[in-house]
Amino acid sequence: MSKEFSIAVCGSARVGKSTIVNAICGREVARTSESLCSQTDRMEKYTINRNDEANSDPYRITIYDTPGIESWNEDHVRSYFSKIMKESQPLCMIYCASPGSFARLDHLKWLVDTCIESNIFCALVCTNKYSGGSNRRKQVMEDFHSLLNRYHHMTRDEQNIKFYGDVALCTSVNSILYEDRDLDIRKDVEGINELIFGILTSLKEEKVAAWCYTVVDNPSFWITMRTQLMEFFEIAKPVAKEFYDEYGKEIAKALLPLIIAMIKSRI
Repeated sequence: MSKEFSIAVCGSARVGKSTIVNAICGREVARTSESLCSQTDRMEKYTINRNDEANSDPYRITIYDTPGIESWNEDHVRSYFSKIMKESQPLCMIYCASPGSFARLDHLKWLVDTCIESNIFCALVCTNKYSGGSNRRKQVMEDFHSLLNRYHHMTRDEQNIKFYGDVALCTSVNSILYEDRDLDIRKDVEGINELIFGILTSLKEEKVAAWCYTVVDNPSFWITMRTQLMEFFEIAKPVAKEFYDEYGKEIAKALLPLIIAMIKSRI
């Protein structure tokens, strides 16, 4: 029987929810669109199936890409997460807001309230960080910080990520290449690997394994963050170096059995 986990991606329309899903997974999982119309006008479910070859334990991770939540009320929020929790064990809730987008803080508070009450980790993400200007980006981040500080004081600030105990984090990312040819501005993908690692270090026990399976097809994460991964999982450097030298971009599939075994030994 498979182990069922889920990730809820929430936010208003046209803030890049589908894009961040693809960036985290390292491949196209969700539909995206460059138009001003919302690509996701109904709840979408994307399922990732993984097998723990060492112990034959299949994992099923379902990503819920929600429609815009402008019309939601508090009861809708609670009903939505109750439905998800009946079907699987939620890993985290990722809330997206881009600079210049309209974010209702009361809606966000309902989301965070419900998640924290249900022991669901919250990641508040300012997406498309360069698209709306620095002042608007700063305002989004200030709103995130002000809200999360009500639940837990900020415990650390690392790699452009603010952590609030083991309940939440907030950060800003650039999920895809940003270009403004008129102003001769070009910004590469930024902050995704750090976000993935930030969520990883905030989860516990088998949720860590499920999150690793979610991002197994993202070689950029496994290669870029290898030093941090070795330290977090307490993998000896000579062992890790041997794996990286031998497997290269396929490193995740080689390391995962070792990581999963280490996680299970701690449970």
